[in-house]
Amino acid sequence: MDATIKPLNKKVSMFASNDELYEKLTNKEITTIKLAKLDEYVQDLLHLTEKTNGELSMVASSKYNTIKEILAELNNLNC
Repeated sequence: MDATIKPLNKKVSMFASNDELYEKLTNKEITTIKLAKLDEYVQDLLHLTEKTNGELSMVASSKYNTIKEILAELNNLNC
């Protein structure tokens, strides 16, 4: 099994800032990257809430807020 990380886009690094994304990518490319990040945060949130017996920890709340920000950004891109 190949354990290397596959880049989502060749134009920017996986550690590119938001400003770099908007400078170098189309809205569709940004949406693809943001959706991948959203999926990662959802998975993290799921694992965090399983450990806290249904109550959101501070870390889980932070992840949830990040998810909401990404969703708002995606909605603006698709308008």
